[in-house]
Amino acid sequence: MRKLILLILSSAMLVAGTYAVVFELLFANLIWFRFVFGGAILALLGGYLLWTDFVALRLGIRTWED
Repeated sequence: MRKLILLILSSAMLVAGTYAVVFELLFANLIWFRFVFGGAILALLGGYLLWTDFVALRLGIRTWED
């Protein structure tokens, strides 16, 4: 159950952060770099969680947390 919740939350972080960066850079009339920076941080954290808890384990790659 913990892994399922972590998968849902980290995927949502990755998608929301990527959406914030892409929308702000491509579709906004005035670019607020605080939203770009915040979205990038959110996407990086979500991607990091997905990598260390799911992808690296499946590929057999050791991380510093192992």
